[in-house]
Amino acid sequence: MSTPMANQNEPTVPSRIAVPKMKGGVSQFFKEVGIEMRKVIWPTRAETMRLTYAVLFVCVLFVVYLYVAGYLVDMVVRLLEKGAV
Repeated sequence: MSTPMANQNEPTVPSRIAVPKMKGGVSQFFKEVGIEMRKVIWPTRAETMRLTYAVLFVCVLFVVYLYVAGYLVDMVVRLLEKGAV
């Protein structure tokens, strides 16, 4: 006789999730945040403006696309209601 095996497709769930301990407390946390923030390379104003314009352009394109798509669907629904199609 063989012993029943657990279903290998079922994920194993840990009985307890490990939470890291804060060694230095809240003040140490904010000190480390400050250290990491000094390592950040912030974008230049020109780069920020260029990327902002790109996002706005994509948003406008998406709005136009949704408007045209909504208009076309509305037109098809109206034609179906009139029995023209």
